[in-house]
Amino acid sequence: MSKNGMQEVSFLKTPIMSTYLLAWMIGDFDYIEAYTSGDFSGERVLCRVYTPVGLADQGHYSLDLAIKSVEYFSRLFNIPYPLPKLDLVAVPDFAPGAMENWGLITFRTYALLIEEYGSQDRKHEIAATVIHEISHQWFGNLVTMEWWSDLWLFEGFATHLAYIVVDELFPEWDIWSEFVKRIQEVLKHDSLRTSHPVEVGVANPSEITQIFDEVSYMKGASVLRMLSAWLGQDLLLLGIRKFIHKYMWSNANTEDLWVTLAEECKVDVPGFMRKWTRQTGYPVLSVTELDESTVLVRQNIFLSTGDMREEEDSLIWPVPLAFVCAGDSKPRNIMMDSKEMILKVDTTRWYKFNMGQTGFYRVSYPSKTLALLGQTFGTDQLNAANRVGLLTDVAALVTSGIAPTSSFLTLLKYFEDEENYMVWAEVSLRLTEMFSVWLEQPEAIVNALKEVQRRLFTKIVKRLGWDFLDGEDPSTGNLRAVAIRFAGRAGDPEIVAEARRRFRLFMRNRDTSAIPPDLRFPVFEIVMRATEGVEEYEDIVNYYRETFIPAEKVVALSVLGYGQSLELVRRTLAFAMSSEVRTQDILTAIATLRSSVIGRAELWNFMRHHWDILYERHCDDIGFLDYFVVLSIESFSTIERYHEVKCQGRNNIPDVEINSNWATMFTNSCRLTTRLNSLDNRSTHNSNSINTSIKIKINISHRTHLSNRLVQSKDWD
Repeated sequence: MSKNGMQEVSFLKTPIMSTYLLAWMIGDFDYIEAYTSGDFSGERVLCRVYTPVGLADQGHYSLDLAIKSVEYFSRLFNIPYPLPKLDLVAVPDFAPGAMENWGLITFRTYALLIEEYGSQDRKHEIAATVIHEISHQWFGNLVTMEWWSDLWLFEGFATHLAYIVVDELFPEWDIWSEFVKRIQEVLKHDSLRTSHPVEVGVANPSEITQIFDEVSYMKGASVLRMLSAWLGQDLLLLGIRKFIHKYMWSNANTEDLWVTLAEECKVDVPGFMRKWTRQTGYPVLSVTELDESTVLVRQNIFLSTGDMREEEDSLIWPVPLAFVCAGDSKPRNIMMDSKEMILKVDTTRWYKFNMGQTGFYRVSYPSKTLALLGQTFGTDQLNAANRVGLLTDVAALVTSGIAPTSSFLTLLKYFEDEENYMVWAEVSLRLTEMFSVWLEQPEAIVNALKEVQRRLFTKIVKRLGWDFLDGEDPSTGNLRAVAIRFAGRAGDPEIVAEARRRFRLFMRNRDTSAIPPDLRFPVFEIVMRATEGVEEYEDIVNYYRETFIPAEKVVALSVLGYGQSLELVRRTLAFAMSSEVRTQDILTAIATLRSSVIGRAELWNFMRHHWDILYERHCDDIGFLDYFVVLSIESFSTIERYHEVKCQGRNNIPDVEINSNWATMFTNSCRLTTRLNSLDNRSTHNSNSINTSIKIKINISHRTHLSNRLVQSKDWD
């Protein structure tokens, strides 16, 4: 320190690097540190996790991940980590989730820090994020994209590599089933005409932010996983190693990688991948049984609107089928590169395409075959990823109008004895989607759907109980949390009463044994949904104010929107916009308002009437404004709301039109209610159960999406 109070800091000379990877952090931080073993190169790398003052104890999990990841990638790429240190910094107010600055990776606090007893789901999220960013130190920093058009390649590969490493470090997590669950959002997005190719040109720097989306990250990762399944993971990783060695300390593009992989693998990688990266969308394979030993498989572009145009029918993708028939010891691998293909299959028994869900496509089966597949649930014939894939394919086909809603409702019955957390998490998401669409429908329909949900999840709660046991498998705890949450959502009186009892104990003296971390969100949500009073609401607001744990702040903030009265909805909106909530967390606070009819209406009105203020405050963050608009309208599910939104000048409306058509065009809602109420009255082994007893017409017309959702004018309303 010099006499005038100034301090001079000298830095080591930087390697050759892109300017967007340069970062400084100046402020008061605590930190913890550790060194890599140095076994690979003989040089130990200093790794540190920097935190806001007082939160260093929450950095141990990420520090351990960093050490293991640096060592893993050094061996994988056969290149030592190229810098002498690696810092991971938790930033209290940071809009991106994380940024891979070379040697100084920045994270939102929620994405990096977790207490020792934090929830298993959050540990999964943090692991995927930390490892993703560390992989960039090689694939992105040591070798950098030639131009932003190649963003998808480096983000998609970092995502794919993160899952590979997580699977290596934590094989018990079944991370690939989680991957299948996660890609459903991009499958939904990419089924819209307003989607874009993975590989998209960027002519102007102003266009860069528009391609940081699910297509670049998750579709990119998905088609790379499909390539990995086709080539074999070991061969793919050898090709990646060769690519990094060839282009280290320089730039490369997508074509450079395809050529390198083709040289290593001796197959036409460019010909296979170009269709998947340069062509928008993906196919649905429709299976027609010609006789007892033959099926016809036809591919068409899958559109969630269900209204394929004639010119779109000519699109073809090279599809690695990877299918299994009952009794097969291993999958049969066939490349489908034509519009149609005839295959020899025993149609009297079950068969499944896209085994392992490694392909980026959907499959539509005859109802008989779907029933036969459902009968395998509860056995070891189809793993969790395959069961999740079947469920999500059927749900998507129902939403698009390709399949009747009865096919989804009937398939639910086969999950009654399911024990896998990932599968139940996906069931809960699909039911949430259905509830959201049908929320404003006749009370009989809503109550019947609640009863289906209550029966499914209460059974699990009775089996697992509320208390976490020493040595219990983490996935069991996750399943318990999902079951309690969704049985409580359905209004099971015993579960609601127990949640309120535990809530009172926790709020009275912060008794963490009453509500363990994995149950914090479920219990808070159940209590907020079960009351219109302000006492519980104020308890949660006060908890938000006093806790220093980032994850707990997010939980408290998220559940406020579940309040059931107009007063609480308006208080939540006011609180979200107050100085007590960071800008990065505003959308978290308002998202759950969409769970009630009152909340949807108030959020929509708030956005319309306060647009000038929102624009003035956030005009520099177009992504924030963009998503605020999406949250305000995407859950609407009535024709009246659809026309109201269109009258406000929004022609690109996500989900509103398709929701309203699906929800209102039942020819006989009474028969639908009967069907819902009878779901638990059949044997899960009755192969003739799938029928057309519900005559539901889903006449879905044009649907658009806020893919190009940029707010164009301050005077939007």
